Amino acid sequence: MLQILITNILLISINFGAGNLVSKLLKIRIRRVSVMALFGMTVITFLQTCIAFFVPLNLVVESCIAVPGLFGLLMFIKSKNWKILAVLKYLNFWFFFFLIVILSVAAYTPYFYDHYSYYLPTISYLKAFGFIKGVASVDLLLGQTSFWHIYQAGFSNLIDTNLKINSFVLILFLIYVYESRRTALLLFFPFLLIFLPQPSPDLPALILALIVVNEVIGGRNNILMLVLALFAFCIKPVVFWLPLLVILESLYTRAFQYRFLIPVIVFGFLFSLKNLLLFGFPLFPVSIIDFNFPWKPSTELLTYSSQIGLMKSYDMQYGYQEILTFNQWEKIGHWFTAGSKSIFNVLVVLCLLILGWLSFRKQDKIYALVFLCFLLKFILIVSFSAQYRFFLDLYAITIFLLFKNLEEQKTIVVATMMSIFVLVIFSCPDFVKNRFSMGKWMTGFHMSQLIKPDHLESVKLLNDEKIGNFSFFVPRDPLAKDRFPSLSIYDLRLYQYYSVFPQRSENGFVQRPLTKDEKWKLKQIIDGLEKSEK
Repeated sequence: MLQILITNILLISINFGAGNLVSKLLKIRIRRVSVMALFGMTVITFLQTCIAFFVPLNLVVESCIAVPGLFGLLMFIKSKNWKILAVLKYLNFWFFFFLIVILSVAAYTPYFYDHYSYYLPTISYLKAFGFIKGVASVDLLLGQTSFWHIYQAGFSNLIDTNLKINSFVLILFLIYVYESRRTALLLFFPFLLIFLPQPSPDLPALILALIVVNEVIGGRNNILMLVLALFAFCIKPVVFWLPLLVILESLYTRAFQYRFLIPVIVFGFLFSLKNLLLFGFPLFPVSIIDFNFPWKPSTELLTYSSQIGLMKSYDMQYGYQEILTFNQWEKIGHWFTAGSKSIFNVLVVLCLLILGWLSFRKQDKIYALVFLCFLLKFILIVSFSAQYRFFLDLYAITIFLLFKNLEEQKTIVVATMMSIFVLVIFSCPDFVKNRFSMGKWMTGFHMSQLIKPDHLESVKLLNDEKIGNFSFFVPRDPLAKDRFPSLSIYDLRLYQYYSVFPQRSENGFVQRPLTKDEKWKLKQIIDGLEKSEK
């Protein structure tokens, strides 16, 4: 906890300073500490993304980012513009209670499977190499490379070595709640705690969505909100509806200016360029607008990915060929009944109905725009992979609009009780571990967490292998993919099935079919790993 507290003090200082420095240069007026720091975070991530095209996000880059941020903080102190610190008079016992809860939960062991299969490998390769052309040809997930993991990688050499960046953005959200006096937002606090131990991009995407929607509904839509909405999109493309909402609202209120197009073009270009270099297509994981780059993943693996996405829509209860035999009504029926997670699919439709009802009842165009944006998202998402996890923002915004005027006392009671419940689950995780697969990495509370966060101990025994001109590490522990390039036994089996394999090419990677000798070599590697597992 102590290490996380120190990390967050440094991050707040650097990001607030960066936001102050750039807002002065661009003559943008920002009146809240949280929004200033979020703006600084956006600017820093943009710079880190540009830098990653050329050099690794190492200690030198981290220092070069931190120094201007601290200089911006000194500029603020020298200006003595203390009005932005008005939030200090609103802080009470509950603010510090929730702050302690954040530090406590963040100190637990990462337990999302994605942390080990996607987050950690992505951060590791960015720190060591920066962007690598065709990295998706080594591991398809690495082609995603969210802006959030670029941001995390840029601060993970010295300031946040424990990868607890999510605690920072949740603290900013807590500050924003007290600055905006919208205490109903605390209802989401217990749910957001679930994402804290690992750098999940879902948490910043949800927080930015809640903040932007609250500002837009409050009549405070401006170019800054558009920048934050675009940042959320670059973190998690499924929140594409958010910048769309900001633009539509500005058009409706006749506040739209052509300069709004500048951040749209700039962020859109950088986002697409990053995807083209890493994945070979402008939007991960969709293989449309094909420029036929040689480093794009093989057609077989792209087909496999789309098939898995479709099967996940039905909670993996049906095979791909079986799903293809469904008629339209069967698709709808199975989507509502397939597996225990189908309840979330029902909630998706329920939330849409609630948003439609609210827009009709309120007779407010803003509510109608929110409903239309989510309806568009629903249509697009359902068309390729209707997974409930793509609709977390829909659940959150619907709840917010329903209860945004809830009394402060009631909100505090609910948020406190639920936060304590989450803290107890993390401290005594046996109930979760016995019922949910992702809970198997929870380790409970250790006294050492009061000083430094806990982490999962793994046996990092690596084999150094080579197939063709591609040398790679093979971790005996599938979770130990923190060295690049690493291929777990699951990756190797996938390549064996489709008879393709990564190869080095022009400062990057491509995929090509395996030769007869390479198939035999790959089989030997897999057999050796399977024997070591027994």
